[in-house]
Amino acid sequence: MTTDELWYRQPAHTPAQALPLGNGRSGAMLYGGTGRERVDLNADTLWSGLPHGTAPRADPPSAHLAPLREAVLRDRDYDLADDLSQRMQGPFGQAYQPLGVLTVDTDARDGCRDYRRSLDLDRAVHSVVYRRGDEVMVRESFLSAPAGVLVMRLAAEGPGRVSFTARLASPHRGAAVRPAGDAPSTVVLTGRAPAHLAFDEPDPLTYRPDAGTGFAAALHVEAVGGSMEVAADGAVTVHGARSALLRVTVATGYRGWDTPPAGPDEGCAEEALKVLSAAVATSYEALHAEHVADHRALYRRAALRLDAAPHGTAAADAPTDERLAAASAGAEDPGLAALLFAYGRYLLIASSRPGSQPANLQGVWNHDTTPPWNSNWTVNINLQMNYWPAEVTALPECHEPLLRLVEELAVPGARTARDFYGCRGWTAHHNVDLWRLTDPVSGSPSWAAWPLGAAWLCAHLWQRYEFGGDRAFLARIYPVLRGAALFLLDFLVEDADGSLVTCPSTSPEHRFRSASGRLVAVGASATSDYWLIGELFDNCVRAAHDLGADDDVTIRLRNARTRLRPPATGVDGRLLEWWEDVTEEDAGHRHFSPLYGLFPGRAIDPRTTPELAAAAAAALDRRLKGGSGSTGWSAAWAAALAARLGDAETAHRLVTTLLAEHTTANLLGRCPPETGQIDATFGATAAIAEMLLQDGPGVLELLPALPSAWPQGEVRGLRARGGIEVGIRWQNGALAEALITSDVSRGIAVRLPPGTPRVDVTDAERPALRLDAAQTDDLLSFDADGGSGYVIRPSAG
Repeated sequence: MTTDELWYRQPAHTPAQALPLGNGRSGAMLYGGTGRERVDLNADTLWSGLPHGTAPRADPPSAHLAPLREAVLRDRDYDLADDLSQRMQGPFGQAYQPLGVLTVDTDARDGCRDYRRSLDLDRAVHSVVYRRGDEVMVRESFLSAPAGVLVMRLAAEGPGRVSFTARLASPHRGAAVRPAGDAPSTVVLTGRAPAHLAFDEPDPLTYRPDAGTGFAAALHVEAVGGSMEVAADGAVTVHGARSALLRVTVATGYRGWDTPPAGPDEGCAEEALKVLSAAVATSYEALHAEHVADHRALYRRAALRLDAAPHGTAAADAPTDERLAAASAGAEDPGLAALLFAYGRYLLIASSRPGSQPANLQGVWNHDTTPPWNSNWTVNINLQMNYWPAEVTALPECHEPLLRLVEELAVPGARTARDFYGCRGWTAHHNVDLWRLTDPVSGSPSWAAWPLGAAWLCAHLWQRYEFGGDRAFLARIYPVLRGAALFLLDFLVEDADGSLVTCPSTSPEHRFRSASGRLVAVGASATSDYWLIGELFDNCVRAAHDLGADDDVTIRLRNARTRLRPPATGVDGRLLEWWEDVTEEDAGHRHFSPLYGLFPGRAIDPRTTPELAAAAAAALDRRLKGGSGSTGWSAAWAAALAARLGDAETAHRLVTTLLAEHTTANLLGRCPPETGQIDATFGATAAIAEMLLQDGPGVLELLPALPSAWPQGEVRGLRARGGIEVGIRWQNGALAEALITSDVSRGIAVRLPPGTPRVDVTDAERPALRLDAAQTDDLLSFDADGGSGYVIRPSAG
């Protein structure tokens, strides 16, 4: 496997060019300037706003539910239904906030050459190297998860010396920097986040001296040789040092989603200084070694290598932005796709660790006090896409923040279910913030009137159980699954033919034309609802069975599952998006919600449900011909859908399109307004994994969507349900070797790539031991002992 690195010949000038470091709880975006290094600082719990209220609502939104249902189910008056749904909305949520900026000003503004800026994904280390005269200036930075500290080392090789001024600052009103008093060479930044952010308003930020989350950043500077001075305004200046070390820690006043946060004078500075003190007492070498070991323990579990075709373009040694430019011009660069796969895993490790908040729209990196889409958790695709690679690329620990968020959302979600729909259980809508917002927000019903958030989020709870098999975990999350299912049992209503339907129902962020010609969103039983509800009911029933917890609710779930109105197909054979064949707003819409059952769901399978798969393929083809995939995350989802259908060339084209058209210089996905949004990179990582391994019903499928542009390669460390690990190597487009390891003793069924000859299965530790495996055409089966690895190779004879 090759070294994974992003690198450039010039500093970054925008956030879309800067490179990220993170430890889950905090993030740093580095620009790599020569005269000025800028580092944008973030903490995962620094958001605008305060805990959402729990006082009784003066005008219960559920009062509008019955007339809305009459408008849809009796009168087909979708115009009225849209209007009524807007009376069932609450305020918009709050936004993820920047904490501050570290700047390091040097005198190296001119005369620099041989510049190189890089991010080593294997070590999670950012480096800047350049020459100035006879000097070689080196800057190396990392953000340690074990120590909770950002470390930056500046050094001069040769006769040079290091001179600079370091400062902390913040974009927040009233923030202040001061020397840390009894802590030498240390300064502290303190401030308070906005008490409220009004989304899409001309003057959106409200600051209050007595409300809003407090924050602090602490900076310590250590120099070898030379001199140092700390000014009253907090600037730290070093002259003529051989090397220098900067350590930065951050803290916030967040005390829980339902507890008012502490202000800046209520312990934030002390918390930051306490962590900083421990880091200062630890040598650079020890901090670096601990950080690298911690990161590699996760990162090195999986890896992908894609080799260029014999007559292809060898671009692996070119800078990352130049490789992207070449891809935009049509150059084939398989290694760039492999780099994107690795980068997605790197970003998940950096932005989501046990105990942290989940990765939001921008991971844990945001420089803007009014970020696009509030940089929140959008749960009608984007948050879930962030975690698509977690299990399959062997990062289950990084899944934990999302799973914990889902458990916590069940509490406010019960109030939402009661007040908006008169239902038991719990639900959530499309926007979630730090304060666990679950109500529908104000705005277009196309995004707001979507009460299926809990169902989709619960899929991740079940996925964790399927991959890990932890019965204690299942017992912990079963009440959450059951509560989401209970809400839907109460929410479902009968239509005219006795089927159970959802109403109100929307297909996320898409609209159709009503009889009057108006664009509307609210109807009944959008196709995505069917997949989400069926999946949740099935998972809840299985969970009850595994736990021995069957009861009357389980019986009702089984019965209701059989009565769900199934999705319809159009006259052209495509899977329809709504319960009727209506005129859609955008044939190439970016959301693929009606295809949830194909991916990330597993209800549609080309082999077990061929008619549904054909209808899904027709719907995907229509979307793509209409221009879908117009954002990075949309292209990533489309690639995964094509891979699930076994359409290798379309999947590859979409990954290539994502890289060529929808990727920023730092390999994040573009999403209008122009910004780097992190979901596309995660989605691409998952889509690439899906092209190489699929975990179908009882069968592992090797290389199910391998494109001709990837003739040689190797992947290791992919995971499948039931505690199975898979590695695959291929040459000339054909399987060369696979290694399969199971955590438990079990029978293994493997679908080999078409055209694979007879294979041998041997014990990885004892190659001479050949297993008694059964092979019929491309289907292979054998018994595996828990903890043992088994090698599959084409027979020599």
